[in-house]
Amino acid sequence: MKRTAIAAMTALLCLVTLTGCGTMKTKWRETRKLYREYINTDPTIDFSDQGITDKGLQRLAALFMPVDERLLAMLRVLGSQDTPPEQEWAQQLLTNHNWLSGVVVVDTTGVTVGQVPAVPMRPLDVAPLLEQSERYKVRKMGARVVTDEMGTVVLVAAPFFKENEWAGLVVAYFDPRNLVRFSSDPGALVVVSTDGLVWPGASGQGEALAALKWSDMLKESVQGDINAAGGQYVWQARYLGQLELVYLTDAREVRTQKPEPKKEAAPGPKSDVKIPSTEPLPMPADPTANP
Repeated sequence: MKRTAIAAMTALLCLVTLTGCGTMKTKWRETRKLYREYINTDPTIDFSDQGITDKGLQRLAALFMPVDERLLAMLRVLGSQDTPPEQEWAQQLLTNHNWLSGVVVVDTTGVTVGQVPAVPMRPLDVAPLLEQSERYKVRKMGARVVTDEMGTVVLVAAPFFKENEWAGLVVAYFDPRNLVRFSSDPGALVVVSTDGLVWPGASGQGEALAALKWSDMLKESVQGDINAAGGQYVWQARYLGQLELVYLTDAREVRTQKPEPKKEAAPGPKSDVKIPSTEPLPMPADPTANP
């Protein structure tokens, strides 16, 4: 009787397994498909994808990034010097960032305590920078853009401290022409600031662009498009001390160009993750069966 009952239960189990096998296989195939599509996807590399699809923004980025990267690298070094620098430090700063014109160190009253080169090529007025003392006390930087009969010069000031008290400024200054030369096409790039024109470019529209109400425009956004000075300019802003620099370029020409044919994406390596087999597990042997 006992052997008969066990045999009946085994037969019932076989029947359930056989009737459910087709459904199980179908569901497992669907699971494998989802796994391949959304979890363990085969990677591909699309070399034609530049991230930014706007041709105007692509053009602007290509023009200003080589310039801005060098400016940011210098700012990191300048901002990290929070003690009175030695002359060797100033000379090394000029060596590492050879587009700089010089470095001058002044105390809080404006008295020069050191400078490289020893005789600057042009007179420098740092008094307006010293007026921003509240910024320096909280370790923020300041900047000025000055244009006179000798041209344009940009001054960037970082505070230094003695016994944790603001004691003066390290001022690095440069001619914008020396910095924008790193752009792939300096003539196509215009640089303005909330303090005035920095670099006019070759279009002759620099003054008109600098005269726009940038202080108001920059309250809303740090990037945009503007139809002005006879062109369609795309622009990007960034802070320089309390000022904002704005890089611009006329995007009309690049936006009307026909797009290049898209290149096929290169297939990535095949995944080596193994997917479990869809074959059903074998039935366990009947322990009561006769050998």
